[in-house]
Amino acid sequence: MKRLDGVEIGALIVLMAAIVLALLHWESVQRMLGYVLHDHQHAPVATTAAVAPGVSAPIASAPASAPTQLQLPAASRQLPSLARSDRDFGSAVSSLVGRKAFAEWWVPDHLILHLVSTVDNLARAQAPVAAWPVRPAPGRLQVRADGKAWVIDPANDARYAPYMVAIRMIDPARVVSVYLDFYPLFQQAWRELGYPKGQFNDRLLQVIDNLLAAPELDSPPRLVQPHVLFRYADPGLEAASAGQKILMRIGPADEREVKAKLRALRAELLRHMRAAASASTPMQQS
Repeated sequence: MKRLDGVEIGALIVLMAAIVLALLHWESVQRMLGYVLHDHQHAPVATTAAVAPGVSAPIASAPASAPTQLQLPAASRQLPSLARSDRDFGSAVSSLVGRKAFAEWWVPDHLILHLVSTVDNLARAQAPVAAWPVRPAPGRLQVRADGKAWVIDPANDARYAPYMVAIRMIDPARVVSVYLDFYPLFQQAWRELGYPKGQFNDRLLQVIDNLLAAPELDSPPRLVQPHVLFRYADPGLEAASAGQKILMRIGPADEREVKAKLRALRAELLRHMRAAASASTPMQQS
């Protein structure tokens, strides 16, 4: 019998651990594997600083900058560094959504970096949960049988009720005001995620437009289960971006409500933008 060396023994231990984890909670493991593959296959060639744990790297080149500039308010105080911004920015977010909602649903570490990473990923194929600035909805996707197929159960909508309460509290004007106050740090986070050119605000507008283009379904979508996780039976729905899939999962009524809030945020953002060619004061950058 061949004697196993240290490397082979270590590999066997890792394999057995993986099997045990898979048996205990395969859905979570599969999500994490997707995150790891997403993170390592598409890591940027170089970054200006270390990326916080759980933040995914970009999977494609940065979008071209639109010919617009944000009109930032005059700085009334010096911003903290990005690495030390969690307390100040967390306090600002708490004022927008309420202290209770912030404590229950928001992840208070690396807030701006996680926000920038997640916004970027929402228009892509995957938005790894490990990089979210908010905690995922409790429980699992609720489905029901429909003949020989599966569909999303309307009862699944209830999982997102706490998020909808927070979304209804959001005042677009106040959100954009906080965003503009902290924008230099959002731009710095965009750089640190591996985008040497362009403005994060341009990407934000692109992602909002992508979310607004999410299909609005008249009936629960049919699902297939080729392995463990469910997928949309319609290839067009399955090819939707991560953010569009989230909107389709929360139910048609909530989807319309979220889109209305996104349109209001987009309109408020555009009020603070102007053509770059006519701008007299350059936009602040990190």
